[in-house]
Amino acid sequence: MRERQSSERYRLVITMVLAMALSISVHAQSQEKARYVMLITIDGLRAEMIDDPLMPSPFLKMMSRDGLRIGRVIGVPPAATYPSHTTLVTGEVPARHRVFYNRPFLWNKDTARISYWYADSIAVPTIWQRAHEAGMTTASLFWPVSTGSPYIDYNVPEFWSLDYSCDQMEYIKPYCTPAGILDELERNACGRLDTITYQAGSLQRDGRTAAMANYLMNHYQPRLMTIHLITTDYSQHALGTHSERLLQDVASADHAVGTIIENLRLTHRMDSTVVIVTGDHGFCDYSQTLSPNVWLTRAGLLSEQPGGEWKACFYGGGNTSFLYLRKANDTKTLRRIRRMLDQLPAEERALFRIAEKEELTAKGADPAAALALEPVVGVAVTNNRTGEVVAQRKGGTHGFISGQDATTFIAYGAGITPARQDSIRQTDIAQWIWERLKMKDER
Repeated sequence: MRERQSSERYRLVITMVLAMALSISVHAQSQEKARYVMLITIDGLRAEMIDDPLMPSPFLKMMSRDGLRIGRVIGVPPAATYPSHTTLVTGEVPARHRVFYNRPFLWNKDTARISYWYADSIAVPTIWQRAHEAGMTTASLFWPVSTGSPYIDYNVPEFWSLDYSCDQMEYIKPYCTPAGILDELERNACGRLDTITYQAGSLQRDGRTAAMANYLMNHYQPRLMTIHLITTDYSQHALGTHSERLLQDVASADHAVGTIIENLRLTHRMDSTVVIVTGDHGFCDYSQTLSPNVWLTRAGLLSEQPGGEWKACFYGGGNTSFLYLRKANDTKTLRRIRRMLDQLPAEERALFRIAEKEELTAKGADPAAALALEPVVGVAVTNNRTGEVVAQRKGGTHGFISGQDATTFIAYGAGITPARQDSIRQTDIAQWIWERLKMKDER
């Protein structure tokens, strides 16, 4: 009896030891697999581009099937390229990271050709910084608000000259790091880049960006790489969410992602890399435009041209129009504008809702905005100061603050098993990436 009990105890101990060893082995393997993270944004990515069987996106469909798929990413206010991309690398809302729009509001000055280009616009730490300070190599291609970042070892930022007649790719070379990296990429990865071979919105662009990403991974092995693919944004703005050109652009973006996946497989890094594909925002079709600044100019509260006298100005950050007062405590002007909005013709008032400052604060929008107008789906806002308040025009838009233009999320590769989740906040993604990155270094 004692021998049998002793034997059973022995078998139990052996079983526990083997189980612990297996657990440690699996855990170590999982940590070994999470060595590299590639964050790829497809500008204007909508869930339909993956889920619709008629969409030409076989690689995205495969990643969605075999990886972690989150159907809806709840964005930040407004859902626009620059604030959203900054949230992706910080985990913070615009009120904290301080990149409020694609182009800053400059208090009734012309901002038509200025953007938040420079990384020092970001007021909080980024995952580039965290990775760099942890001794990890970092890389980035055409990521908004990355110019001049000291935390990106290999950086080709999204940046351009205000002189649109110049050779834009030559212009940005001094802003790429290390010096000469773009020349190196042209020689060894993507070929000569110019207004023909790398024009914004062209089908060639995404593929050449993927070639650059593969070269950087193969030669410099960055632990963290961020990549911005932009083509799908252009056709949706111009033609809406259903067009033949959009199908071509989806195929282009999907092929770029597939090229990156193939390279990881051929170089035996797929088992040690997590590839994330997400968007900065989605899109909604519109058939009308709304220009609330026309109300202000007619009321004498705003000059017809930037730079003149003004008391108030609506600023379209994506598809939400934020109200700014020249004097923050000008309650008299604010009350006047509220009365004006209340007295609008019913057909105009039905085109938008008022988002009060309390809502904007809760969602992390610019604290300087007094309120905002969010149009209904089917209407796009403009910054026009003269002309018609409501005009008939078709296209695609984004930048809501209520989530009508949500994007989606896929994680695929090392340590990722097939799973489905309904939603995630865009502010959660940076920390999720950091958790994948630091796995390797905690052992």
